[in-house]
Amino acid sequence: MKTLSWRYAVGGEPFNVGADAELQVADLFLGRLRSLFEVVKDLDLVAPTSSEQQITQRMRDARASSLVDRKAIYETGRVANQQDWYQRKADWNKRRASRWTAAMLAVELVGVICGVLKAVGVIEGDVLTFSGVIIATMTAWSQAKQYRTSATAYTVTALELASVRSKVADQNSEAEWAKFVNDAEEAFSREHTLWKASRGVRTN
Repeated sequence: MKTLSWRYAVGGEPFNVGADAELQVADLFLGRLRSLFEVVKDLDLVAPTSSEQQITQRMRDARASSLVDRKAIYETGRVANQQDWYQRKADWNKRRASRWTAAMLAVELVGVICGVLKAVGVIEGDVLTFSGVIIATMTAWSQAKQYRTSATAYTVTALELASVRSKVADQNSEAEWAKFVNDAEEAFSREHTLWKASRGVRTN
């Protein structure tokens, strides 16, 4: 929904500014939204907190503004915002991966120490088996969450967006701008596809 809304608001493909009558473009946008609702209808969505229209006044105002203004709106409101979000997610996942690695090493160290103490008769009990179970559980949890993989994916996307942000000012016509927005949104679309795949949502 965000990528469709941003494409419409700033004149990205297929909602080019000046290419068709605005009523036709609005109908195309609403039709794309309806198709999206069919994809997510089986998810446990949170009820809306507003009775806002699908095409808000802010979206209409942005679309009616000049190309220069739309480029500024897109850079700050979309690209920079998402760049910061992806970088924060990358940092968060990196920290989680490091913490889980440190925790598993600590459990392994404790297991080795307890094994030595058991060997010399200081303690009793099958401590090595217990610590092995804990390590296996922690490893399974860490792999399920895929912290390192997610951190890498978020970092790559943040770097892509940094490149996108550098080229915003270079688009000098409506046709160039519409294609540029379409290409830029592909970075978000790839992340959206991965999100759906990870949750078993079918893509029609």
